[in-house]
Amino acid sequence: MQTSANQEDSGHDSEHEERHEEQEQPPNHRHRRWFTVLQTLTLVVVLVLAVYNHALIVAPHEEQLATPWLVETEPFGPLAPCNEGGSRLHTGFDVDGNGLLDVGERMDSVVVCNGMQGLSGPQGQRGENGMDAVPQRMETTVLPVGNATCSEGGLVLHSGLDLNLNQNLDAEETVNQTVVCNGLVGDDGRPGTNGTDGRIGAAALVDKVTAPTYICADGFMIRFGVDDGAAEGEAHNGVLELNEVRETLNFCFEPLRSERATDVFNGVGNSMTTGCDEAVWSNTISGFFFAANDGVNGCELHVHHPEANTTTMLVDLHPNGDALPGRDLGFSVLGDGELLFFDATDGQGPRELWVTDGTAEGTEALGAVEAWKPLPWGEGLLFRSTSNQLVWTNGSALQNNVTLPTWTAEVSQAVQANLSMLTDIGQAWIHADERAVWFSAADGAGDVEPYRLSTSGVLTSWAINDFGSSQLSDLLSIENDALAVGVRGGVKQVVRLYENGTHAWLTSIAPSSGDTHLGENMGLQLIGDNLVYDAVTVANEARLWTTNLANGISLQLSSTLQSPGAHIGVANTGERLLFDCLTPTHGMEACITDGTPQGSRVLHDLTPGLMSSDLRGVAPVGDGWIVVSSGSVNGTPQGVVLWAVEGTAMRLAYDPWTGNGNSSQALTYGELILSPTQAWFIAHDGVHGHEWHRWSHGELSDDWVVIRR
Repeated sequence: MQTSANQEDSGHDSEHEERHEEQEQPPNHRHRRWFTVLQTLTLVVVLVLAVYNHALIVAPHEEQLATPWLVETEPFGPLAPCNEGGSRLHTGFDVDGNGLLDVGERMDSVVVCNGMQGLSGPQGQRGENGMDAVPQRMETTVLPVGNATCSEGGLVLHSGLDLNLNQNLDAEETVNQTVVCNGLVGDDGRPGTNGTDGRIGAAALVDKVTAPTYICADGFMIRFGVDDGAAEGEAHNGVLELNEVRETLNFCFEPLRSERATDVFNGVGNSMTTGCDEAVWSNTISGFFFAANDGVNGCELHVHHPEANTTTMLVDLHPNGDALPGRDLGFSVLGDGELLFFDATDGQGPRELWVTDGTAEGTEALGAVEAWKPLPWGEGLLFRSTSNQLVWTNGSALQNNVTLPTWTAEVSQAVQANLSMLTDIGQAWIHADERAVWFSAADGAGDVEPYRLSTSGVLTSWAINDFGSSQLSDLLSIENDALAVGVRGGVKQVVRLYENGTHAWLTSIAPSSGDTHLGENMGLQLIGDNLVYDAVTVANEARLWTTNLANGISLQLSSTLQSPGAHIGVANTGERLLFDCLTPTHGMEACITDGTPQGSRVLHDLTPGLMSSDLRGVAPVGDGWIVVSSGSVNGTPQGVVLWAVEGTAMRLAYDPWTGNGNSSQALTYGELILSPTQAWFIAHDGVHGHEWHRWSHGELSDDWVVIRR
């Protein structure tokens, strides 16, 4: 019963639920309809967006492109802080779409410096000897006057290879043939106003002469000139005399000669010692003048004539002792060497200034002067007297003050009046060039400032220090101006003195402490627009610096080259400098610079490793240099010898005392002296003591063509 009742209840509930569902149906149906509407609207929106997206896709291409982002590089040369140069990287939007990143479009710039140049690699092994070359020869044939080729005569130059080694250039061996004709005799000049005939035009001449044997033992010179009687020559005589020669072509068929030139003190005795080792070359006299001791007459004036290969004592100035020519003032020549000035003593009084024309009769004393290196000034030389006054001479007598005999009386009086208001003229420093003499002097208030007196008599003054005296040194002439090292704020800097009396400071180098010691080793050296000098900024060690005169930028050329020029100084070819320097890896060696960081480096490690070379002297010859130093060749140590530098190559040029372990001790006395054809220096050859040696520099100076057989 209970079950039945439950079933009935269950059935009753089902019916109730069905009725309830029927009553709920209408509201639920309305909800589904709204959902359908919402889906429809969503679909419409999607379709609209799809249409818009399609429109964007088919839009013109240029409307899709974004503004380009460009990167541009701008290289630059050596410039602080990039001593090796580098590049600037500019980035930004190309707003105007021209494919270039214009200055106004740059948003960011980054500087990237180049790395330091690496050290030179080790020297390669010596190559094997090559086969002997076939000798080259050149011969000439004279063409007589009236020849069909050269109506005025001339020369035919034949060159080729001596294939059969018979020392002659046979016809079948001739490779090149060049004809050089003499010029035509000039037309007669037009009659003068007084009816006399005009001058006869001078003929151009060409001749061939044997090479000077002291330069080349087997060679010749082809000389080109005009038969105009130049200097002391005879015009129109058909002979090309020495002073009429304009150009030469020089050929030598063996290495140019290099040898000992003197033996004043016969045997192993030294002809030159300290205080007796000065010398100079005279072009006019064609002689090499030097002080030497022959062991009998003491230290006296000697002269060597290379062409005659003779050495003689010019005059015995001090019959009872040593005259010691040039001990204090050195030797100086006037002009091209027509007169020679030096200091000496004759034993009768104090040392005096002497002058000689190359003869004993033309040698005389001019008067007492102070031990002060003379300066060229107005076709004469400036000295300082023992009373501390400037004196001038052209060889005839000593003349007080700096006035020149070529000035008119009015100019001389005006100059003397201006100088009379100054005191201590030239006592702090003095410098001369072909245009003017520059000197320090004190005004009426005692302030010492620079002054300039031109060869025309114009006096200019400067006021470098408004609060007292100025201190200048190491003057360098540049046209009508001068560069100098001056003290500014207690620190040495470079100042330019302009011809009009104004000045400008060119550097502002700031040392970590103390002074810059600017130019104390190298002075001021000019290479184009680059002024090169040494300066101290850190660790009390001098470094190589430059200031560009065009843009005013100063920078350190090298961080590894230390103490440049401290030992032997600097030799300037006009394009490069050679000097001694110290490096942590090479010791002291020969270094070069062209005024750029890339071109500033050790030239050659003559003594490999940390050991230093014994550098003793350097001089410029043409575009290269000669250097006296110890070193090594292919691992074999050399004594102190002569080296030649061509480009960046350095080679042993002359060893006065050959042999393993021998050293010529070159430049223990004296200095390197240059003449037009040779370099002179004192050295020991192991047999004759310290004597003058000469090395012919014709190949280095491009004066000679050497044809080696």
